[in-house]
Order: sequence, then structure tokens, then C-alpha cells
Amino acid sequence: MAEINFKALQDFFEPDSIEWRIQASGEKNGRVWAICVPYVTNRAIQSRLDEVVGPESWSNEFRPGPDGGVMCGLSIRVGDEWVTKWDGAENTDVEGVKGGLSGAMKRSAVQWGIGRYLYTLDETFANVHEGGRFRGKLPDRAGGRSFRWDPPQLPAEVLPSKREASPRIAAPHGGDPDHEAMLEYIRSVGPQIDDAVEIRISRKTRNLKEYVRENWPAIKEEPRVARAVVEVIEAATGRSRTVPEQRAAA
Repeated sequence: MAEINFKALQDFFEPDSIEWRIQASGEKNGRVWAICVPYVTNRAIQSRLDEVVGPESWSNEFRPGPDGGVMCGLSIRVGDEWVTKWDGAENTDVEGVKGGLSGAMKRSAVQWGIGRYLYTLDETFANVHEGGRFRGKLPDRAGGRSFRWDPPQLPAEVLPSKREASPRIAAPHGGDPDHEAMLEYIRSVGPQIDDAVEIRISRKTRNLKEYVRENWPAIKEEPRVARAVVEVIEAATGRSRTVPEQRAAA
């Protein structure tokens, strides 16, 4: 197994992978002000993990927090062992438990360095105006009225174009000449397997056909993921894949 480049987990995200939330708000001299903070979206976190460590080499789990809320354990396979880092969040007023799950996942990702740079940014004010895309609400002690707002722009120094992206993990069989043959085997033999066949990956059991449909981009990019799928198909069908012979250089 190739060594994971943990520095790549810490790379900056594109602005569309960042969401903003109001942290504090009030009113002064008749004008509403609001401080907002940035977070990486859960979807962007999942994509970063898939890209850097591989979809089969990370998993998450949740449990109740000690004082309410939710704890999330984010595990990454390092060598032959799984390493888990935990963090938690309270359930939110808007989304309840779902919001707690999302917040806990984001905080546990920070334990691995994902999006941690956002915590170094200075306090940022939202752009409050009538045409804002998002709706906010002042606390009751400040009148409780609603307002509209837009998030600020991220500072230029934390945009991806300002820092060369770290190289991602090299697939264990990077440059493997039979990767295309594995893909062709999956395309041709995969549809013939029984619909009940399952694959064990990321410490979870998934329906194989559903997994292939949902993760085809990763299978095409990562030979090790393709190999895991091939092994399940071979076991289910008894049809071994023929490894293509190396072509002699012209």
C-alpha cells in the first residue's frame, strides 16, 4: 500500500466547497451587523478523502455525545491499521440531529487537517443587504427581526490558485498497465453477477452493483479500487480475469 500524503488533506478548497454560517449578529445605530464563519461542506470533505486516501480506506461512525449532541469518529487506514480521530457537535436548532451529525463530521475532519486553515482566518463580517441570498435572524435580545445577507469573499491567500496543490496519494499499482483490462472485465462480467452480491469496503458492506454505479469515477482513477471490485466478481462468478501480456515496444 502506498504511503498517504497527509499534507494533501490540508490543501485549500475552492470557494464553492465552503459554506458560511452566522456566528453572531446585532444592530447598531439602526443597522444590522453579522459575523459569519466558513466551514468546508461535508460533500467536499468526502471527496477530499476519496481523492487522497481512496474511498475504501476511510470510514466514519457516530455515537451520542457525553452531554448530548453527536460524536463522530473519522477513521483512515494507515498501513495495516485503522486510526480514528473523534470530535463532536451539538444538535442544531434548524436541522436537529442531522445538523449535529454534519457538524461532528466537519469537526472530526479538522482533526485530520481538512479545512483547518479556515480556523486561522480573521473575524469576518457578512454583507447585510435587502437583496442577500441568505436569511438571518437577530437574537431575541436584539429585537429578533429577520435580515438578508451574503457571505464575504475568501482572502486571496487561501484560494487554491495561491498555493500549488500537494500531490495526492499514489495508487499502490499506479501506472499498472492492466488497469484498463480490469475496467473492461468489470464492464463485461460485472453485469452478469447476482444482484445480491456484496462488497466489503471501508469497513462497510455494500451491494456490489450499487457500489460500482456510485463509485465508477473512483474505480476508473484508482487501480486498487478496481482490483477490489474485480476480486469480488471473480469470487462470485468463478471467472478469473486474464492479465494481458505486455506489448513489446515498437
